[in-house]
Amino acid sequence: MKRLFIGVTLSFLIAASSPAQTITVNNNLVFGDMFPGVPNTISKYTAGAAAEFHVRGTTGAEIAIQFTLPTKMTKIGVSIQLIFFDTDCSVDPRPNPLQTSPLHDNLDPWSTLLYKLGARGLTIYLGGTAVPRIVQPPGAYTADITLTVAYTGA
Repeated sequence: MKRLFIGVTLSFLIAASSPAQTITVNNNLVFGDMFPGVPNTISKYTAGAAAEFHVRGTTGAEIAIQFTLPTKMTKIGVSIQLIFFDTDCSVDPRPNPLQTSPLHDNLDPWSTLLYKLGARGLTIYLGGTAVPRIVQPPGAYTADITLTVAYTGA
């Protein structure tokens, strides 16, 4: 089987609804090298490969978290299917979040998530699956994931 070298870049567009709020991308979602025709799943628990975001703001304030997720990564003229399952997200508001054992787990990134900010903010983890075709051309594929965070007033 021929190895498919795919450099994946999923960039993140972030929108904070208030100047009292900051969002940091600690890690991009990284699929790395893949084989043609072989799906590659990155678990939300995989440090250094899963996407990781950190939101800071008013302690105890509730925020609404929304993702706009792509269905494919592209390079000129070709694409790779992306799948985000309804358990691919987790959230941890603890001061020392644990990626392998988050406080709130198996969350649906397609739904609006409501959580309160902890004393040091809140960390969000996101995994996903890339499904290259059997005749997938090698190269660098990209996609954008948009994360929107807004205070709810609660």
